[in-house]
Amino acid sequence: MENTPLISVIIPVYNVQDYVAECLDSIINQSYQNLEIIVINDGTKDNSATICKEYALKDTRIIFLEKENGGISTARNFGLDHATGDFITFIDSDDFIHEKYFEILLKNLEDFDIVFCKANYYFSATPKTSPSKENIDNASVTTFTSMELLKSINSFKRPLVIVPWGKLYKKEIWNDLRYPIGRSHEDEAIVHLYIDKAKKIKYIDLPLYYYRQNVTGSETNTICSRKINNFYQACLEREDFFLKKGMINEANEIYNSGKSYLIRKRMRFNIDNDQITLASILSDKKLFLSTKLELIFKFFFGKKQKQKQA
Repeated sequence: MENTPLISVIIPVYNVQDYVAECLDSIINQSYQNLEIIVINDGTKDNSATICKEYALKDTRIIFLEKENGGISTARNFGLDHATGDFITFIDSDDFIHEKYFEILLKNLEDFDIVFCKANYYFSATPKTSPSKENIDNASVTTFTSMELLKSINSFKRPLVIVPWGKLYKKEIWNDLRYPIGRSHEDEAIVHLYIDKAKKIKYIDLPLYYYRQNVTGSETNTICSRKINNFYQACLEREDFFLKKGMINEANEIYNSGKSYLIRKRMRFNIDNDQITLASILSDKKLFLSTKLELIFKFFFGKKQKQKQA
């Protein structure tokens, strides 16, 4: 590894005028400075693009790109197509990072292919907390082979395993891999593919990424039939992926997780409820008994709740 490898930082931007300056400040003021900061204006409708252009004029490391609005998958893919760094990282434009984020991740990457960290789930109204030097120096780490993390994907530090942010990747991981277009839960659809490409992965138990919780109006806060179906589709694709690798137990687990999510969300939001019947739950041979009992309880409890409200 070179002493100062180049890190490509991919930042999709859409309607974040209140937060993007804090995001960019946290990146340009990093202790590790050899950065290629790729900012993608995904057709933003507010003042975000103007703010980003002003930052690009002040810092030559910032590459400001523009495209028609196509969603976060197209923006991340666009950034990947333009990245020239030795390593890749994604940062959401309403989030920000610890001042030693890149220094610590790069130091821990060593001969690993992916390193990821803990997150601060941050509310703007609360004080910002930061790990002490003692905690940084004595942070615990967990290492995995790709197969070990694939087997733990439903249990280890969710959602940190699933999300693309909070991670530093060797560029080779993304050479022939891109996000699916036009789908919600794009993270769920691709995470097993890049884990499979990595030989060794490391987790650092340090909250170095600040994930902003109180952003209103974003797509992540909107529940709709398309999002529910896309999550289920991602689960079915991962089930198929696991089956092809001979991971039968994991395939069964992800099918149960996905089917349970689909039915519970449809019942909760009254989406296509005519297709959800007690008979369909009982006759599904791939559902665990525990999953069936949970869904039967939800089925009857949901009906009673609706009857009380009527």
